[in-house]
Amino acid sequence: MKNTFFLICTGLMLTIGAQAQTKKKTATPKVSVPEAVDASFKSNFTVAENNKWSKNYTGNYVATFTNADTRTQVSEFNPSGVWVKTKTSFDVANPLPENITTAVQTKYAGSTINELEKVEIAGMTPYYRVKLTTPDTKTKEIILNEEGSMVRL
Repeated sequence: MKNTFFLICTGLMLTIGAQAQTKKKTATPKVSVPEAVDASFKSNFTVAENNKWSKNYTGNYVATFTNADTRTQVSEFNPSGVWVKTKTSFDVANPLPENITTAVQTKYAGSTINELEKVEIAGMTPYYRVKLTTPDTKTKEIILNEEGSMVRL
């Protein structure tokens, strides 16, 4: 009898413990975008599909969307509607900018580009962030300017 009671209590404790480990899904709150931010976004990106808005830790509004070239873009605006930065992701399965692929193959012959992202920040020259795998299977991240010259290794 004692063993049966002990087994039932152990089973009950394990069941309760397992239930406590499951995460409950919470709905992400919808971000209310100010009119100034929305107007600035629409004037900068006339062709934008599947817009999703969020707010980052600095209080800026971040739009994730698909541009006219069907590339994913993430654009950030301050609460006044002033554009801060944009990141454009390139699908490596599709043709990449020729100057970037040429620069990578010149400096790192035989390497494979894993990720390519164009970063545009207000007040700075646009640049490309490239993650690649070299022939000796090392992963590198390099920064190139729009002409394909190395900015930083």
